[in-house]
Amino acid sequence: MALETERFEALLEQVRGLHRLADELTRSPRLHYHVRARLRWSRDVPSIPAAQVRLADEVIDALETRRLSSTQSRRLYRAWFDRR
Repeated sequence: MALETERFEALLEQVRGLHRLADELTRSPRLHYHVRARLRWSRDVPSIPAAQVRLADEVIDALETRRLSSTQSRRLYRAWFDRR
């Protein structure tokens, strides 16, 4: 079961905003590696500064939102992980 369109679009915009904030904080891909490693429950999570950890926590909360359709989930992941 998918989130209703309005809630999903708000969540998507939140992830895009977090991506913009991440770009302002650092140009290093380390934050993205950190988020990806935590989402995959990896033992090798790169360390990042405390401010970036708080941002990573917000991103992970958004990306782990329950009740997303597979299409919605892919769109959220692309919004965070794809560099444009």
